[in-house]
Amino acid sequence: MEFVALLPALLGAVGPILARVLPDEGQRLQVQLDLQKALIDQQGDLSRAMAEVMKADAGSESPLARPITVLWALAMITWVGVVAPMLGLQVEVVTALKGVPAELWSLLTVGIGAYMLARSVDKIVPQMVGPKG
Repeated sequence: MEFVALLPALLGAVGPILARVLPDEGQRLQVQLDLQKALIDQQGDLSRAMAEVMKADAGSESPLARPITVLWALAMITWVGVVAPMLGLQVEVVTALKGVPAELWSLLTVGIGAYMLARSVDKIVPQMVGPKG
């Protein structure tokens, strides 16, 4: 879930506080609009920064850039699906994973998915275009 989806709940929680601090409805509405705009702008800045990092990563000539990401993902899957159950830690691991905020999971899954897609496109497009020259 994106942070922007949380705005109504956040503004709903802030509304009663603002009502006590700012009795004027016009001022209160303006503060809520300013807060909403600031939060949306911050989310946009974060998304742009993430895109720049993924773009730089996708353009990396390092032979380790992609394998490290893949190895990390495989290690996590192996730990959760194989090692933890063998050690009798499956309940603890699953419980710990349930405590991870949904936003972090979104960041992780979208980030790695976009990264892998960008790296794949980076490898496929030159083959489709043909040799330079």
